Amino acid sequence: MTYKPDDPKQPSPSIPAVCAFVCVAAVANVFALYFVSAERFVYFWDWAGYWMKYLDLSAILLQHPVHAVRGILYSVRNDDYNYLPVLPLVPFAWVFGPGRLVYILAITNAYLLPAALALGFLAQQISQRRHARENVPLLVVSSAAILTLPALWAPVLRGFPDVVGVLVIVGILRLLFARPVVEQSLRNLVAMGLLLCLLVLLRRWYAYWVAAFWPAVAMTQVLEISQQHGASWRPWMTAVRKTIVIGLTFSFALLVIATPFALRALRTDYADIYSAYRYSSSLAEAAGRILGYFGWSVVAGAATGLVFLGCRRETRIAGTFLSIQALTIFFLFARTQDFGVQHYYLLLPAVAVGVATVVIRVLERVTKPFWRAVSVGVVLALGGVNVAIAFVPRAAGLSDVAGRLATQARWYPLVRGDMDELWLLLDQLEQLEREKEGDVYVLASSEVLNSSIVESACRFGPRRWSFCGHILRTNDVDKRDGFPRQFLDAEYLVLASPAQYHLHPEDQKVIGIVVREILAGHGIGASFRRLAGEFRLESSVTVSLYSKVRPLDDRDVRALTDEFVKYYPDKRDLFIMRNE
Repeated sequence: MTYKPDDPKQPSPSIPAVCAFVCVAAVANVFALYFVSAERFVYFWDWAGYWMKYLDLSAILLQHPVHAVRGILYSVRNDDYNYLPVLPLVPFAWVFGPGRLVYILAITNAYLLPAALALGFLAQQISQRRHARENVPLLVVSSAAILTLPALWAPVLRGFPDVVGVLVIVGILRLLFARPVVEQSLRNLVAMGLLLCLLVLLRRWYAYWVAAFWPAVAMTQVLEISQQHGASWRPWMTAVRKTIVIGLTFSFALLVIATPFALRALRTDYADIYSAYRYSSSLAEAAGRILGYFGWSVVAGAATGLVFLGCRRETRIAGTFLSIQALTIFFLFARTQDFGVQHYYLLLPAVAVGVATVVIRVLERVTKPFWRAVSVGVVLALGGVNVAIAFVPRAAGLSDVAGRLATQARWYPLVRGDMDELWLLLDQLEQLEREKEGDVYVLASSEVLNSSIVESACRFGPRRWSFCGHILRTNDVDKRDGFPRQFLDAEYLVLASPAQYHLHPEDQKVIGIVVREILAGHGIGASFRRLAGEFRLESSVTVSLYSKVRPLDDRDVRALTDEFVKYYPDKRDLFIMRNE
């Protein structure tokens, strides 16, 4: 097959190589430090979700370890967003503190840097067969080149720990590429199944990588067995039997460990409930978004590397598998929704291995030290430009020169200019809570204002406000969240004008219709009174507070649910009251 991962001929890392790794890690940490230090923001939704879990887990593990373990197990079994991805990061909070910077540096050092190193090692072992003495320098350079991919960094800098899944993927691929499936030991087959299960447990959407794993394995085994054994039926039966072992191990482990989630996933039409996140009107448009996100130069480099692997007999299986799986992932995921910043990790292993293969091949052919140093400098400089364009506002002018060759994505440090006004809003809510305690519902769902922003500001602002536990989670997306039943318990409303959406308004009627009723003072809106004063946030958004003056009338609530059912007759259970 392509390589033996435990090749005894591999040299030990030299002191210069170790120093190079240290320098690469130092640069990565300085970059993360620059980025987070430049931000002045209130993190929300996915950008804050795992950070909050990390903070909560680091506290409860010290105070109530048994209760914490039970909570972790429950979340893994039931929740789409569980504690597992941040569990290994908890020691960073214990040693260095709970701040956002520590959290991002923890992901960088525990997950991102090892992932880049693992991908570089995988690419080297697949593509580099000669010059064993050069393996370590090639590993340093290929890993550094992978670190210059903006797609690797963007989720980390936004607070996602999802890059941990890339480490698991590399483990799966190393086992898979070690030898043909027909020659795999039972131990390796079971290990692959368990790693596939772990991948889904870490982040549920990695199930798309697992789903694409099977057709890619099937097609590459057809290719490999045809090359090695021709029409002999025994290898075919062996390959089928051993592939079934992987599948049964994965399925059994997932059903045992996360039974509620697994059963729910089998019953859920994700393409329907996440249709609001599908912006592209065609697969061609979705493919164009991917090209723009990575940049034409990265896509061309990755494609060149994968084609090179696919054309060589000794690397054909690895190159074919990565290509087929990446294409399958694209078709499966684009059918559900457009790729979010974290979802590009589904494609990153194939892209990174392809790019690293090109880098390795270039350095293999350049033998003179001077020109090799020049080649390394050019590769890292071009990657650095791509990173700067994506993450450094002052480098925006470089995009005019690079054009579509560079990434079109922009993930600049997040800065809000209305923080003081936001603190005043919280002060006012706290004053209302002192007069009459009650729950707060935020009628807004945009990046300017939403319930997650109010909750995060309350918890992590310049001081801790007393009412943070009374902030209700807002239902934002119709088909995913359904009728906002918790709204019925709200004593105070935070309402933004104009109505705030982060998706198409027709997919967020749970915001728009309720705002309409409140502003008109009609139906459920008749139960609330607008309070004096308003707050002006960025993007010309005005915020007003409302207080409940009488209980909601059952007829008004029924009229509201009936209106939702009219829009979504096939999802009646999502919008009717429990006792209807």
